[in-house]
Amino acid sequence: MTIKRLILVALTIFAIAKVGLSLVESWSQPQIQSRLELYQTNLLLHAAEWQDKNADAATPQASTPDLTTARKALIGDEPLKAAQKQYQEARKSAQKTQAQIVEQLKKPSSQELATGTNPAKPQVQLPPVEDAPSPSGEQQQLQQSLSQVKQLINELDLRLGILQAQQGQTNIALQTWTKLTNQEARDNQAASDASVAQTAEVLIGLWSNPPRLLPDAEPQIQKNLDSWFRYRALAQLYKLQQRQDALLSLQAKEQEIAEQAVFKLALIGGIPGLGGLSGFILLLFLIGQWLIQGKRSLLATNSDERWDTPWDWEIVWQVLIVGFFFVGQLLLPLLFGLLGLNPINFTVRMKAFYVLASYILLASGGLLVMYLSIKPFLPLPKDWFRF
Repeated sequence: MTIKRLILVALTIFAIAKVGLSLVESWSQPQIQSRLELYQTNLLLHAAEWQDKNADAATPQASTPDLTTARKALIGDEPLKAAQKQYQEARKSAQKTQAQIVEQLKKPSSQELATGTNPAKPQVQLPPVEDAPSPSGEQQQLQQSLSQVKQLINELDLRLGILQAQQGQTNIALQTWTKLTNQEARDNQAASDASVAQTAEVLIGLWSNPPRLLPDAEPQIQKNLDSWFRYRALAQLYKLQQRQDALLSLQAKEQEIAEQAVFKLALIGGIPGLGGLSGFILLLFLIGQWLIQGKRSLLATNSDERWDTPWDWEIVWQVLIVGFFFVGQLLLPLLFGLLGLNPINFTVRMKAFYVLASYILLASGGLLVMYLSIKPFLPLPKDWFRF
């Protein structure tokens, strides 16, 4: 066996081990519920507010399309109850993730295990506070994940309260929001959590009897609520303030968004079914043509032609292992480590650019290795890409 193959074997073993360990580690890591998973639910809520303009028009029923049936098929009979169920499931998932993170934070980190320290049994002589070691990267990531999941639970509670209030469960909604305004809990809250608590106070005032309107009600709603929930809170505010013009403008804008939501829901529900049906029809056509026409069918085109490559399997192995696994699993992490780039403390925008740069560098490295690997075989035959 040549030295080149020995190196490829070693890199292959390293790549398999690295990818396997990464998969196992990611499987054991708590997963944070993404707000994007509730995007379709928010579309459903918007679509539930849609009102067919033709329903009130003074035209014969036969001349106007009846979209009520289609709307009902898209959003169901009880869209608010269905949305509340989705948000409750998301909250349960977030609470489960929170419990997993807390359990992992109780365990000693890899840095503590390496140094032989036990957080449960501190040494007799403690170093000064300024000399205390900073939390490890693993602990920082867990703390950040815990903060994110707490923020998510609070935001879900805000929205669950609005869903409850819209279904006539005002007392339950007030209890949901009151938990967010607990003064004892707010003493140690971050700025984002305090903002959520202030929004909860605004919502409590809007749905209380008698109502209590706070001076910063509208800015808080605009800042901390979005989608259907913002429109419901603003509508309640404008009704109590008797701002009829603002309410009519809000309703008109909401109708536009509702129409768009109905269209998006139709696409979300229709494209997979249409694609599956088209694929099934195409498959039947190709198989039928092959059975009838034999070698003249599309499936049999160039079936007797061989596509010979000037390189062997070792070049393919080299490009796959060196160009992608080695660059992605070893070279890029080492490069980012030398540059001191730690995405844990990045903002969302910075993380997006970090991921984009990683993919660009990975693709560039893979293409460079592929070019250098097949360079001895260039130029390729003239008709190599023709069939």
